[in-house]
Amino acid sequence: MKHVFKEKFHEALRSVLPLTLMVLAVNFLLLFFFGESMPWGMLAQFLIGAAFLLLGLCFLALGEDVAMIPMGERVGAHLSRTGKYSLLIICSFLIGALITIAEPNLAVFASLLPGIADRTVIFTAAAGVGLFLVFGVLRVIKRFPLSITLTLLFIILFALAAFAPKSSLAVSFDAGGVATGPITAAFIMSVGIGLASVRGGRGSTDNSFGAIAFCTLGPIAALLILGLIGKTGNVSTEASELTSAAGWEIILDFLHEIPVFLEEVALALLPIILFFIIFQLIFLRLSAKRLIRIGVGVIYAFIGHTLFLTGVCVGFIPAGNYLGKLIASLPNGLSYLLIPAAMIMGGLIVRAEPAVHVLNEQVEGVTVGAVSKHAMMTMLTVGVVIACGLAMLRLLTGVSLWYFLIAGYAVSLALSFIVPKVFTAIAFDTGGAASGAMTIAFLVPFAKGACIALNGAGESVLTDAFGLIALVVMLPIITVQILGLFYKIELRRVTDVKRSGDDTVTIIEFDRLGS
Repeated sequence: MKHVFKEKFHEALRSVLPLTLMVLAVNFLLLFFFGESMPWGMLAQFLIGAAFLLLGLCFLALGEDVAMIPMGERVGAHLSRTGKYSLLIICSFLIGALITIAEPNLAVFASLLPGIADRTVIFTAAAGVGLFLVFGVLRVIKRFPLSITLTLLFIILFALAAFAPKSSLAVSFDAGGVATGPITAAFIMSVGIGLASVRGGRGSTDNSFGAIAFCTLGPIAALLILGLIGKTGNVSTEASELTSAAGWEIILDFLHEIPVFLEEVALALLPIILFFIIFQLIFLRLSAKRLIRIGVGVIYAFIGHTLFLTGVCVGFIPAGNYLGKLIASLPNGLSYLLIPAAMIMGGLIVRAEPAVHVLNEQVEGVTVGAVSKHAMMTMLTVGVVIACGLAMLRLLTGVSLWYFLIAGYAVSLALSFIVPKVFTAIAFDTGGAASGAMTIAFLVPFAKGACIALNGAGESVLTDAFGLIALVVMLPIITVQILGLFYKIELRRVTDVKRSGDDTVTIIEFDRLGS
């Protein structure tokens, strides 16, 4: 266990350290050239928050490996074996909804929304994930083509978006990426792999992916409907208060928030724990040794979730808000430095996200090396960097998110009928993985602070500051599909030239996986 903890600690360090150093560097440059910087108290809060975040991500990763992934795989495999559609539908909905309620990323995102109750957003998004996970599971069971299914669902989503209030568009599409955070993605992907492994057959590989894609669409639909019935239209007109503690007050801030988050996390994790206990008593009946191991993993997740929320809410959100406000307030048109700053931070974040590394390893393993980790990481980085740049450009110019979403998803859905099936499934899953903890913890508050500095508070916060995550979800889908297009072209070329040796095995295997 000591070796595993050390490995997870290094993964979390790779996630937190680059962004922390980037923030310190930007803060120093602003101080050196413009005489402006974060207050020292806020900087200290940020650094302590980074330490909390580091430990939180470490324990969350341990909780995923020890508890969430084994739980998901066993539940998914058992549901597939039963063959009872009523049980499958009910359990799929409960799994999706309950695990989303326990998602730390969603809790942070909900706290950033002005004028909308946190629990309203969380429960609405959870219901959307549950419903769309049912669709995803039934697709695997019935082996319905992913590209056709996604096209139909996006037609419905954009029809809803066309009638929904302008203020709910960005929030709804952001929520789709946020809801599939570290806990949700690990659990639901493992359910999908468990289902696909039991079903087997020619499509089992591309069916191993795609579940997260459906869960990403669920919160979008649910929150758009919430906007249509008038529950997300009222926006607070007051700007967020950017406070900075000093001395012992910094420590007291953290100590004051820890008990609050302990209670919130306990209430969030309780439903999924009770669900698994009931499932264990009725269906699984795992050995005591396995149950103890899963129980330890749940404790890891509980500790990690608490530390994560404390570090983000006390340390990262105020710092992100303030830094965005400082850069947006620079004179002589220098506010356009928001674009390169966000692009660099986005590139650092995606390359350091633990969820991205886990997904890339799973992709390389399931595709028998045909899709390498390096190629996946390159295309994901390109997608996120472009997305962050476009998000800041949109914030500065006021261009509607609607145009980006229509164009981007039209391209991705068209590509889904061209590229190998496995690439479409992987691509739509990567969008959820790319919008990870660091994006929500820092880049969203960064955009929110910049928006308030440029446009003031009010509806512009929901229409302009939000939407960054929606782009971070969408662009990697396109870049990974472009990677699939390159592989398809290369496959045809190599197949015509070489049919012997190790290369033949890789090519044939890749062709079997979804060409």
